[in-house]
Amino acid sequence: LPARKAPGPDGFTAEFLRACWTTIRQDFLDVFQQLYDLRGRGFYKLNQALLTLLPKKADAQGLRDYRPIC
Repeated sequence: LPARKAPGPDGFTAEFLRACWTTIRQDFLDVFQQLYDLRGRGFYKLNQALLTLLPKKADAQGLRDYRPIC
């Protein structure tokens, strides 16, 4: 993952995650431990997305005239 790219919609870049890892490490581990303890019953929470369509041109009319961002 490039340092200045965010892997998801939260906007946290790889650069940020690496720089702050000692601070956020335990929180990440706790989240994955909780998911493990739920034996897969909580994974639906990770499979949600907010999808936004941005027009590629001013007079967008069809689906091909938009690009998705999440």
